[in-house]
Amino acid sequence: MTQLQYSTGSFRVSRARAPHTPQQRLFGLAFAVTMEVSIVYALLVTLGYVDVPKVPPPFTVVNVAPLPKDPEIPPPPPQTFVAPPVEVITPVVELTYVPPPSLTTISVPPPLPVPTIPPRVIPPSTPPVVFTPARAIAASHTIPEYPFVSRRLREQGTLRLKLTVDERGLVTQAIVVNSSGFQRLDEAAVSWVKAQWRYIPAMQGTKAVPSTADAIVEFRLQ
Repeated sequence: MTQLQYSTGSFRVSRARAPHTPQQRLFGLAFAVTMEVSIVYALLVTLGYVDVPKVPPPFTVVNVAPLPKDPEIPPPPPQTFVAPPVEVITPVVELTYVPPPSLTTISVPPPLPVPTIPPRVIPPSTPPVVFTPARAIAASHTIPEYPFVSRRLREQGTLRLKLTVDERGLVTQAIVVNSSGFQRLDEAAVSWVKAQWRYIPAMQGTKAVPSTADAIVEFRLQ
């Protein structure tokens, strides 16, 4: 006898699984839920647990005639204003005479004595301060030495100086106002006057003060 050997998988039909999209799966789930709810609702209506829904009767259309218009109402007559009578009332003024009070004598105090103002003492006027200009010391006003080159070149002339004398009588500055025409003669005169000439200083009252003085220096060849 021949024995047949088989395996359990020889007669099994393999199921072909088709791919499903999420939208198809969601639609299938909603359809299944809707069908189950409908079946349950039908059972409840059949058993009498839920009332059968009532169908509303059909609508009836009735034509209504328009309301009649009101007749035109005439406007009311204008009102006339009648002013009430005005009664003039004259006020009554009563004056009561009050006699003036009796005069009383008021004592007036005697006038106060006028204070005596002592005469103002005017101090004696200060005598004006007298200014005394600087005076030259004749012994010091010697003739400047003639420059050797100017003597050989026969240069000569007269110049005018503006001197500044301090409170000691010394010449601190000598400015040439009018030149002699030769620079060597001007420089020799300025140096000599500042070094040799002396003055009695100017006085402002009793105080020695700086001042200015004019000087003329002449260079002449024999």
